[in-house]
Amino acid sequence: MTKNTVDWLLNAMKVTAGSRFNAAKRLERTDKSITWITAITSVYIIGLTILPYFWSLPKAVADNLNFVTVVLSIIILASSLIQSSRSDAVNAEQHHRSALEINEIIRELSIRKEEIRDVDLIDITKRYNSVLQKFSVNHSDLDTKRYHIGRPHEFHWVNIPFRIRIGVHLFLKDNIPIFVLGVISVGLCWMLISHVMPSRIINP
Repeated sequence: MTKNTVDWLLNAMKVTAGSRFNAAKRLERTDKSITWITAITSVYIIGLTILPYFWSLPKAVADNLNFVTVVLSIIILASSLIQSSRSDAVNAEQHHRSALEINEIIRELSIRKEEIRDVDLIDITKRYNSVLQKFSVNHSDLDTKRYHIGRPHEFHWVNIPFRIRIGVHLFLKDNIPIFVLGVISVGLCWMLISHVMPSRIINP
């Protein structure tokens, strides 16, 4: 078995392990972000529900608040269903554990690569395939690209335009839940300042 074959297998396992570590972190962030949306939106609903007890508001304004409360309740329901169906926390654990097992094989192969026999390399390849089959959940191409742009010294084909394009894609994808929460928060602040508070001042 040639040294090139050993190096190729090592590189393939390193990319897979690194990509799965990235996938685990990505899924953990997404799960936490969706949890934040659910928690903070719940706080908003409680605040809107008790607001009429402290401020005397016209019926039209109170009806608008009730409508917004219903919309926020739907958002909570949707985010809860999405979080449950995605199983990000479980998948993140699967990715992390598979990456750890692959790293274990990488360390063994790195130590033995100078005198490894063909039969041993075949056994290591089988172990690697077994890990991939045991943890059947797969990472996304974006996780692999994140690994590539994080190691430009290893992947010389990763140029600046590629890094910028993937970086922008990663930023947008990672921050979609935060953007949604920001839109909700800004919308509520605008409604309170421009709609509710003037009504409270006019109708004390």
